[in-house]
Amino acid sequence: MSDTLITELNEGVMTLTLNRPDVFNSFNQEMGRAFQAALDEAAQNEAVRCVVLTGAGRAFCAGQDLKEVTSEHSPGFKVIVEETYNRSIRRICDMEKPVVAAVNGVAAGAGANIALACDFVVAKSSVKFIQAFANIGLIPDSGGTYWLPR
Repeated sequence: MSDTLITELNEGVMTLTLNRPDVFNSFNQEMGRAFQAALDEAAQNEAVRCVVLTGAGRAFCAGQDLKEVTSEHSPGFKVIVEETYNRSIRRICDMEKPVVAAVNGVAAGAGANIALACDFVVAKSSVKFIQAFANIGLIPDSGGTYWLPR
């Protein structure tokens, strides 16, 4: 696995901790691949009865690491959304085990929508869910308009 995602299995509960606290656990390609692989493992491993998603440090997830999107080696935002967020959210939705978002801090953009796609969301009262695209007149990515009312 990757240092960007901590995976722990304890008494049937697989905890996936997004581990890039210095950038509020924003996704880069490495973390996206590790997250998808961990979701696949959780779905297939019979010892896993429940999955908990959380973030290291002060944030749950700030969505996409924009430094990666603007780098010259970036595959482009459309590809990142399709290959990282859409696939991850589908894996969460298709999982036959409950997925719980333990939201410990800010959840923004795709990070908010990953949390909203889970079966249960548990959040501190101080947590902010931010749909950043709405501030610039765009619809939220990663299924935000679908998940928010559900």
